[in-house]
Amino acid sequence: MASRGRPPSRSGRAYLVGSVDHALTLLNALRDHPSLAVRESAELLGTAPSTAHRLLTTMQASGFVVQDPSTRRYSAGPALLAVALASLQRVDVARVARPHLSALAAETRETVSLAVPEGATVRFVDSVEGSEIVRVSSRTGVVVLAHASAAGKVLLAALTRDELLRLYPSSRLPRRTPRSITARSALMQELEEVRRTGFASSIEESALGLASVAAGVRDVRGRAIAALTLSVPAERLDPRRLELLATAVQRRARRIEGELGSGEDAGRD
Repeated sequence: MASRGRPPSRSGRAYLVGSVDHALTLLNALRDHPSLAVRESAELLGTAPSTAHRLLTTMQASGFVVQDPSTRRYSAGPALLAVALASLQRVDVARVARPHLSALAAETRETVSLAVPEGATVRFVDSVEGSEIVRVSSRTGVVVLAHASAAGKVLLAALTRDELLRLYPSSRLPRRTPRSITARSALMQELEEVRRTGFASSIEESALGLASVAAGVRDVRGRAIAALTLSVPAERLDPRRLELLATAVQRRARRIEGELGSGEDAGRD
C-alpha cells in the first residue's frame, strides 16, 4: 500500500520528469561543449556523480551519447545527430518544395500537399489549394493513418519488411472507412505495387469522397523523407486521370529531389 501523503503516481511522475529534465540539461550542455566527464555532469546537474553516471549510461544505451574509452568522457551520439539531421531535412524539403506545390496546383487545378512520416501516421506540413470550385481544402496540419493514405503508402514502401513488421506487429490494421486496407498482408502486396510503379493512390480509404495520388521525395542518400500528394474529390479521379496525375506528381517530386541534391533554391518551373 502507498504511504500516506505520497501517492506512487505523483512521486513516480516527479522522478520521471526530473530525469528527463536532467537528460535535456546534459544534451544542451553538449551543444556548447565537445564532451563532458561524469564529475562535470554531476556538478552541472547538482547531483551525486553516481546519479550522473547512471543517467549518462542510460543515454549511451539509447545512442544519444557515446563514451571515449581512453578519456571516459561523453560526447553527442548518433541518435542525437540523427534527430538534428531529420529536423533540418524537414525544414529544407519544405522550403524547396513550396514553389513546386504551387506550380503543381496551378497545373492540375487540384490541392497539392507535402507530408512527412510520423511512425504509423503521416503529417501534412504544407499545402496549396487547387483552383477548382469543388476542391479539397488545405491539408496543412492534418494527420492520417499511413496505410490509409497515398502519402503514407509511398513512405511505407521505402521501408524494409522488418521495419514494416515492427510498425505493424498485428496482422489487422485500423479501419477508417469501408474501403480502408485492414489486413497487413494486403498492405504488403500493395506496397510491392507502389515500389514497382513509383507512386501510390488512395480512393476513399482515409475519408469518404477523398482520393489522392502521391510520390515519394528522397534525400541525397536515397532515404524517403517526404511525400508529394495530389488530393482530389473521388468523383474526379477516373483511371485515365489517375494516370495523368501520377505522372505529374512523380515528375514534380523528381525535380524537388534534384534541387535538394544540388542545394539550389526552388522556384524555377
